[in-house]
Amino acid sequence: MIKNKFNIFTVVFFMMANVLLHGQLTDHAFLKKDYNAIQFKDSTVLKTFYSAWDSKKRFSVLHLGDSHLQNENLPNKCRQLIQQLLGDGGIGLIQPFSIVKTYDASFYKSTHKGIWEFSKSYMIPPKLPLGVRGMTAKTLDNNATFKITFNSSPSPQNSILTVFSQNSEDSYDPIFIADSIPAVLISKLGDISKYQLPTKYQSIQLSLNKTNEKQNQFILYGMSLSNSDNDFSTWHNAGVGACQYKSVLFEEKFEEEATFLNPDLVIVDYGTNDFLYTNSIPEQLISEIQQVITKVKKANPRASIILTSAQDMNYKKINVTASKLFSQMIKNIAYENKCGFWDWYLISGGSHSMNIWQENKLTMNDGIHLNGKGSELKGTLLVEALKATYNYLKENTKNNGLNYDDPIEVETIKDDTIKDVTIKGDIIIEKKSLPKVTPKNTKKIMYKVKNGDNLGKIAEKFHISLVTLKKRNKLRNNLIKPNQVLLIK
Repeated sequence: MIKNKFNIFTVVFFMMANVLLHGQLTDHAFLKKDYNAIQFKDSTVLKTFYSAWDSKKRFSVLHLGDSHLQNENLPNKCRQLIQQLLGDGGIGLIQPFSIVKTYDASFYKSTHKGIWEFSKSYMIPPKLPLGVRGMTAKTLDNNATFKITFNSSPSPQNSILTVFSQNSEDSYDPIFIADSIPAVLISKLGDISKYQLPTKYQSIQLSLNKTNEKQNQFILYGMSLSNSDNDFSTWHNAGVGACQYKSVLFEEKFEEEATFLNPDLVIVDYGTNDFLYTNSIPEQLISEIQQVITKVKKANPRASIILTSAQDMNYKKINVTASKLFSQMIKNIAYENKCGFWDWYLISGGSHSMNIWQENKLTMNDGIHLNGKGSELKGTLLVEALKATYNYLKENTKNNGLNYDDPIEVETIKDDTIKDVTIKGDIIIEKKSLPKVTPKNTKKIMYKVKNGDNLGKIAEKFHISLVTLKKRNKLRNNLIKPNQVLLIK
C-alpha cells in the first residue's frame, strides 16, 4: 500500500481549486473535502484522462451507473461544469424514456405512440439485446413513433444525432425530424447511423417507413448527440435505475457501441443495488466487478477507468453498515486492476452521514437517493475531484501514486495500564506498554459480544475474515456468548 499523502500546500491548492470551480455548492461542513480527489496506485492509470483534459481538444466521459444517474441531475451538472472548463461537445447519450416505461430526464421529456416492448439492464437475463445505454425498445408497428422534447433548445453543438439501432433487411426505415426539419442521413455502418440535424431545434421525433414486405420491426438501442467535429467535452450518461455491476455483463452490444463512443474516461458507478437490501457484500461481487473492468478495457483499451464507492445509506430507517466495507473493497479492486478510485463514501461524510444529508434537505425520503439539490452537489464534487486530480498530476510529474488512509475514528487512551474502554458502545481499545523493540503506543481493538451477535456479523463489522477472527481468538468453532471479549486487531 502506498503512503504518500497531500502536504499542506497541496491541500490548500485543492481547496482554492474548489472555490474557483463553477457551481459552488460545496459549503457543507460535514463533507470531507480534503479527501476529494481520485486516488490511484500508479499515475499511468490516469494517463489518458490527463492527456485528454490537458489538450483541451476532446474530453469524453462514459458514466455507467444506476438510478443515481438516470434522471440526469448528477450527470448534467457534471456535463455543464466540464463544458464550462473544456468546451461544449454535445450532450452525449439520450434516451426516449417513455418507450421503456421509466422516468424522464431532468432537462427533456419523451412521449410515444404505438406498441413497444422493451428490456432494461436490471432485467437479467434481458429479453432483447442491450447496448451501452442499457435500455432497448422494439416495435412491430410501423405506425409507432416517439418524441423527445427538451426544456430549452440544445446548444448548436448538438447537431449530429447518432442512432444505435438494428439495421437489417427486416428493419423499418427510421425517419428523424428536428422540429419540422428532416434529419439527413450522413453515414450507416452496421447498427450505427449518423444524422445531420439543424443547429437549432427543441424536439426530435421518430417515425417509421415500411418500403418493402420484408420489413417488419424496428429495434432501438440508444441515441447520442454531439457536434460535427467530435471535439470538446461530452458526458455520456448510461445510468439505469435498479442496476447492479453484473448488469453490464449482459449488454451484448456494449463493446461495439462503447468502442464507437471512444471515451477518454469511463466512470463505473454501481454498488447500491449490490449490497443495499442484504447489508452484506455478495461473495461473487468481486469477480463480477473484475469482469466489468475487463469488458470496459476490451471496448476502450486506451481509456482511464475510475471506480467509485457508494454513499452511506439508511434502508427502512436502518443504517447500511456494508457501505464502508464496500468502499474498502472497491479501493482494493481499483488498485489491483489499474483503475482510479473516487471514495464518495468518505467524501460525503462516512458512517451515519446520510442523516446529516437528510437534515440538510439534500435527499429523498427513502434515505438512499439524493434529491435534485443533493445530486447537483455530488456532481459538483465529482468535477472538483477530477479538476483537482488533473492539477495534482500536472504539479507532480514524478509522483507514482496518490492514496488516502481512512481517518481513524477512535479515542486515544492516555495511561499505560491495561484498561477496557468502551467507545461508541461496542469498540474497546486496550493500550499497553510494550518492549522497546515495538512502538510504545500500539493499540489493541477488542469487542464485547452483545445479544444477537454472531462471528460472521462481527467479522463483517470490522472488515476482517471469519477465519482471521477465529484464529486471533483461538476459537475452534463459531460459538460465542454475550459479554465475551474478542480480539479484533
